[in-house]
Amino acid sequence: MNQGPGWTDRIVQCIYWVAYRLHLLWTFVFRPATEGVWIAVWHQGQLLLIKNSYRRFITLPGGGMDNGETPLAAAIRELREEVGIEASQTDLSLYKQYLSLCEFKHDRINLFELELTEQPTIHIDNHEVSWAQITTGQDALKLKLFPTLRVYLEDKQVR
Repeated sequence: MNQGPGWTDRIVQCIYWVAYRLHLLWTFVFRPATEGVWIAVWHQGQLLLIKNSYRRFITLPGGGMDNGETPLAAAIRELREEVGIEASQTDLSLYKQYLSLCEFKHDRINLFELELTEQPTIHIDNHEVSWAQITTGQDALKLKLFPTLRVYLEDKQVR
């Protein structure tokens, strides 16, 4: 699922790390309201988790919405870009919308769920996404999760 990064991957990860810190500085100054998507990919009670190379928290596949993009279209695009999973509009269902106040912004997260009948084959780029794992929700709660992901898992009562 995850091959180790090469030296070019490390350079790109460093660029992401610097860009992310500059982004945090910008959000600290301007406190923007943003909207994005997360996708909880489930298979037989197990959840796909990722770690971005520039963040310290484990999270779900997802990201921001492009101009004019719907949350559903963004979710489909982010799944494909971050973990190589192809999904259609009918495969995803909106679970809930969360407000995250992390990272100095008011981020409205549209959290979609995708239930797969077969275990997915995950493809990460070792640039933006540096780690992926499929685990139970209960085991996920033992990890260093992005706060909103922890709230989602508690909402789902995965304990």
